[in-house]
Amino acid sequence: MKIEEQKPKNKNQRIKSLCIWFLLPIAYCLLPTAYLSARDLSDSSRITLLTVAPGDELYSAFGHTGIRITDYRNNFDVVFNYGTFDFEQPGFYTNFVRGKMRYMISTDRFDDFMAEYVYEKRSVTEQELNLTAEDKQKVFAFLYTNALPENREYYYDFFWDNCATRPRDVFEKVLGNRLQYHTEHAGFQQKKTMRDMLRVYTGNRAWVNYGFDLILGLPCEVIAAPRDQTFLPDYLSKYIDCATVDGKPFVLKKTFLLQFPLPKIEHGFSPIHLSLILVLIAFVIWLIERKRKMHFYIFDFVLFLIVGLFGTLWLCLWLFTAHYSVPQNLNMLWMIPSHAFVAFFLLKKQKPGWLKYYFTGTYILMLLLFIFWQWLPQHYNVAVMPLVFLLSFRAALIAVHLHFKNKA
Repeated sequence: MKIEEQKPKNKNQRIKSLCIWFLLPIAYCLLPTAYLSARDLSDSSRITLLTVAPGDELYSAFGHTGIRITDYRNNFDVVFNYGTFDFEQPGFYTNFVRGKMRYMISTDRFDDFMAEYVYEKRSVTEQELNLTAEDKQKVFAFLYTNALPENREYYYDFFWDNCATRPRDVFEKVLGNRLQYHTEHAGFQQKKTMRDMLRVYTGNRAWVNYGFDLILGLPCEVIAAPRDQTFLPDYLSKYIDCATVDGKPFVLKKTFLLQFPLPKIEHGFSPIHLSLILVLIAFVIWLIERKRKMHFYIFDFVLFLIVGLFGTLWLCLWLFTAHYSVPQNLNMLWMIPSHAFVAFFLLKKQKPGWLKYYFTGTYILMLLLFIFWQWLPQHYNVAVMPLVFLLSFRAALIAVHLHFKNKA
């Protein structure tokens, strides 16, 4: 979807794009529109949909979509791209956190557009659309007007308003009810949620998949209808393939402009490995505690403080941002924000009596999550379960130690 949307032009921009991989793995390129001008397209003009395959880098993991307008008689071959943004826009990082990212439509010469994907060895498919001369003129006028400085910006949403959904909306607005979709046997996913659709692309990228599973909440558990699946460029291509205009196929022909094998992702150290290592460390600490007949509260302080800080961040995303997909996040049942405050009481020599009840409650809640996690309305990443077990185990040890200590 060009959630990539153009490859970063320098090292600093690339670093910035990787820093925001967990909601939006994107890179920046501001493309010129100055050479465009309002014009009448000739009878030989063509409008095509370009679909770019996923790439090796994280920011290119979902592919990209562009609308190409070709008119050789007028020496015109331009790609309209709804996937660019400006790192230098005022309040960029604030807008990113608040879910108010301003994206824009920009343009590129077709040869320049393709050069990037030749270099990156990414496949590009072109679908020529069955449009009348009048329809082509209307689509071009719509895109040209959209690309004007006063119109080109929009508020980006990863699932519902991105560089793949915008081209779909262009054709639907221009063609109206004349455009119909026949999705019954078109290869769309069945009974998949919006979160599941991401896994089609991130399933072999363990850390990316883990990040999405942590940050996305209940709104992503809705079943994705075929139209919803078009937030992904490949599925927009399927959607256009199965469409008709005035009862005739919307796609005249499909051409593979570039063909390369899909990138192979090497499997290495993954989140489940990290979680299991933490459980192993906790088990070793417990053996030492038993042998020395003591309790290492400093380990619990670090563990519950980190978990609580993440929970606080998730709570802020829920309450204070416009991100559609992050509220109602059930990961906060184990990343409890109050842990960040309560953890400091673990360092006190004289611990308050209520601390025993707090960690007893934490133990029970974690145990219930561990037992019933398969039936929760929100998907938990498998790497979370060892962490839930670890929190339950340490909370139980704290509660037991405080009980016998107070009794003594």
